[in-house]
Amino acid sequence: MVTRIEAYSYELTPESSAPGSGWLLRLLLDDHELGRRVFPPLATIADEQLARVAAHDDALALVTSWLASIRKRPPTMRPRPADESGMYLMMPDDELLCTVLSTDKGQPFIVEWPKDSKLDSPAKNELPASKS
Repeated sequence: MVTRIEAYSYELTPESSAPGSGWLLRLLLDDHELGRRVFPPLATIADEQLARVAAHDDALALVTSWLASIRKRPPTMRPRPADESGMYLMMPDDELLCTVLSTDKGQPFIVEWPKDSKLDSPAKNELPASKS
């Protein structure tokens, strides 16, 4: 019997060498890319260098949180690469794997994973009555 240990990691590198560029975050599983996200310098910070450092810190905070959430999950609930149909297994904490859409389009949303207790009875899954 072979036990497979999955190694989740990341690479955070400058997006380019051009001044004012942001950071490229690559999410990896066993050195294969699961997803990527660019973190541009924060527009709310006037100083270019501070804006770039803040973008780096944001990327680092998100990826650290993502890796911690993966360690807490059972192996069957961990993200894995797309299958033949292009589908991914993703959980709410996997928002980093979602493509960021332009602001003129709707953003992807993540639905909370149902609690086991809600699945015990069909009556519990009904929507609550609206309050009038």
